[in-house]
Amino acid sequence: MELPTESPLRVEALIALSAIAQHGSVQAAADASSLSAPKLHRQLRAQEQRLGVALVTTSARGSTLTAAGERLCEYADTLIHAVTGAEASARQEHRELKGTLRLQAPQALIEPLLLPLVLRLQEQHPVLKIYLLADEHPSRIEREAPMHLRLMRGPLPGTVYARPLGDLRIGLFASPHYLNKAGRPENLNSLARHALIHCPREGQAPVWSLAGGQSLRFAPRLSISASAAALRAAMEGAGIVWCYALEARHACAQGLLEPVAEPLWPSADTLALTYALGIRAPASVLAFLELATPWLRTQLAE
Repeated sequence: MELPTESPLRVEALIALSAIAQHGSVQAAADASSLSAPKLHRQLRAQEQRLGVALVTTSARGSTLTAAGERLCEYADTLIHAVTGAEASARQEHRELKGTLRLQAPQALIEPLLLPLVLRLQEQHPVLKIYLLADEHPSRIEREAPMHLRLMRGPLPGTVYARPLGDLRIGLFASPHYLNKAGRPENLNSLARHALIHCPREGQAPVWSLAGGQSLRFAPRLSISASAAALRAAMEGAGIVWCYALEARHACAQGLLEPVAEPLWPSADTLALTYALGIRAPASVLAFLELATPWLRTQLAE
């Protein structure tokens, strides 16, 4: 049997018809739902035009279903239940996280931002497998399968699909012990006289971009390629480190670090979670986005 290309029935109109039959008038049906009486009326009239038959008659005493409306209403509840069940099933499948997801991010953001999220989601979805890869390893990324999702900061290419997450600050931090001994810098010149810890990424030169377009080129006292180790060195009193404020948040809360020369901090970058294929992305990617986006936004807003 050849199927019609488009059904004349609309689920919204069936819901309206069923509600009117149950409550006795368009206004009563509207009061019992989230729709307005004019919208219910328009849905019914549009359905009648598509079918070419009257479904409801209205008088001062209320609304009454015609014979055609009663026959259609006999099937409406079954159809509504079937559609609602199918939608719920589709949403549940969309929320299921399974298979393998590949995520790419700046290495410094993996531990404080992505790792807690991934562990939470894997606890809720035991069959989910996650592959985290740092931006700082491009040769490995090229050899591996394409990434499903990526944390990106700064302006984004116009061709990517993205969920904005919030602002990502970069700041200067040092231990109270170091600052009590060496003093607290107030400007660029006094900062340059301090012991500075450099965390090079992909051969990045020891240059810090600061507020107002200023930059500081320096000879680092200590260079460490791992940001977590550079942060630890700062906690131990080795000097001042330039890092994401998110990385230093817990150490600051514990009194192990404190912000330094905040007027010199550069403007915040934007951070977004990007993904390929848009709504055609795999269900697990879309489900991850729905679960991860609000959590990541909360973390950046703290």
